[in-house]
Amino acid sequence: MAAKRAYLDYNASAPLLAAAREAMVAALDVAANPSSVHAEGRAARRLIETARRDVAALVNAKPEHVVFTSGATEAASTLLSP
Repeated sequence: MAAKRAYLDYNASAPLLAAAREAMVAALDVAANPSSVHAEGRAARRLIETARRDVAALVNAKPEHVVFTSGATEAASTLLSP
């Protein structure tokens, strides 16, 4: 019997949960500028604001305190800027 492999290299990346993958694919189908006022833009904005509320609830914070950035460098810079 072959042994089942265990993925341990979570420093580089991690396998997605099926629910996370499905949510990400659904969000990628909304190709619009969330700052636009047209229907597609408003749909994109709703996705972002729903995610903001979900993250806030997860960490017991106010939604207005949740800031999305493009990655760790931008997040650290934002956090450390006066």
